[in-house]
Amino acid sequence: MIEKDSMFQRIPILAKLLLFCFMFLSIFTLAYNVYSKPDDAQNPGKIGGEKLFKANCAGCHLNGQNLIKKDKPIIGSAKLKSKELFSELLNHPPKPMPEFKNITSNPDQLDALYKYVLSLKKK
Repeated sequence: MIEKDSMFQRIPILAKLLLFCFMFLSIFTLAYNVYSKPDDAQNPGKIGGEKLFKANCAGCHLNGQNLIKKDKPIIGSAKLKSKELFSELLNHPPKPMPEFKNITSNPDQLDALYKYVLSLKKK
């Protein structure tokens, strides 16, 4: 009887080695990406503006609009003329908007959120 070589047996040893390395590196890269801490977990003061917006603002201000008071969107608001006005809005907002002193007390977060909100009008 004639035995057929398996396809794997016909592959040269160098190709097998390269295939093994590729598989090992792929698994290692996947594991690293899944189990490594994101930058904002390592630096809690450096949370990005988009993440802050999604966590605190997007529920009522999706895409820079205002779902509660449709005639008062964020985009084009006079409260965005300066970071100080924006901070004042977050500290003493009109009802029913809650205060966000946790953000205004952190200069990095306030700056990140302000820059992100300004970028919404460009989208």
